[in-house]
Amino acid sequence: MSAEFQRKKLGYFFRILDLNSNGSLQMDDFTEMVEKVREKLGYEPGSKEHKRITDKAVKLFKTLVKDIKPFSFNQVTEDEWVQFFLKEVILSKDEDTLDDYKELIFNFMFDFFDQNRDGFISKQEYDDFYDIFGIDRAFSDKAFSLLDKTKSYKLSRYDLMTAVEEFFASGDKTLPGNWIFGNWESEPHVMDL
Repeated sequence: MSAEFQRKKLGYFFRILDLNSNGSLQMDDFTEMVEKVREKLGYEPGSKEHKRITDKAVKLFKTLVKDIKPFSFNQVTEDEWVQFFLKEVILSKDEDTLDDYKELIFNFMFDFFDQNRDGFISKQEYDDFYDIFGIDRAFSDKAFSLLDKTKSYKLSRYDLMTAVEEFFASGDKTLPGNWIFGNWESEPHVMDL
């Protein structure tokens, strides 16, 4: 597995989550993420749906801070993020830790993708995800097509779990999962939202 390839993908995903593009993940990024989802999906402030996505975002951020143990309080830098995932998750050969993080990130992402809670991701839901995270929509069609192996025009939990696993754990550049969050060789947040 190429550590440099993994490093590039991890850095790209970090920059997707760093919504204010200040070079560190802070609670502000996760609250901004929740507000973008709430507005895009038309959730009322304080509604059950709003609370559900807020709880998921807070849980993910707190888990990351607890495990990464950043130098600065409640602020994870891209280097800390990449080093943690490379050393402690991907290259450690600790299958339990890798599985825990794949599951944590998968569940977090699937809840943002599956807006109508039917267990599948439609193309519209996938496009909305790209919009929410500021990922260049030019890559949405390609990514969805690559991930929709059965050509059913929807992605199952299995499709997305496989894609998350390929993105985080595989060194094979040809696998479709590398495209789940768009073109990892580009920069996210290229659109005005």
